[in-house]
Amino acid sequence: MARKNNHIEKIDKIIGGRIYSLRVAQGIARKQLAKLIEVTPQQLQKYEKGTNRISVGRLVLIAKSLGEEISYFYEGLEQNKQQEILTQHQRLCLELARNFRKIVNSDHQNAVNILVKSLLKQQVA
Repeated sequence: MARKNNHIEKIDKIIGGRIYSLRVAQGIARKQLAKLIEVTPQQLQKYEKGTNRISVGRLVLIAKSLGEEISYFYEGLEQNKQQEILTQHQRLCLELARNFRKIVNSDHQNAVNILVKSLLKQQVA
């Protein structure tokens, strides 16, 4: 069994976090991406959490599926920069924006906007 290496584990988590953030930002379901890269959703989750190391070949598939260059996942690693992982609040905002864009009726979009403003006024009062 290989010895643990904190530096390598940190890199695995950074790369996994970048995969996760990019997938969520693009609105791609874990199951959908897993199918594209020919792994189970559980395996993809392990990649995203940095629990399992990703082979270069698999990372190339992931990059292609997410429309990024493979270098995206390695940028800044030598300076030990960690990309922010989306918070639950950020994920909710992205999901809301994606769903809002899907509303084709401008009256309905306006109604949603009015509802949100109304809720904010109630919260301030």
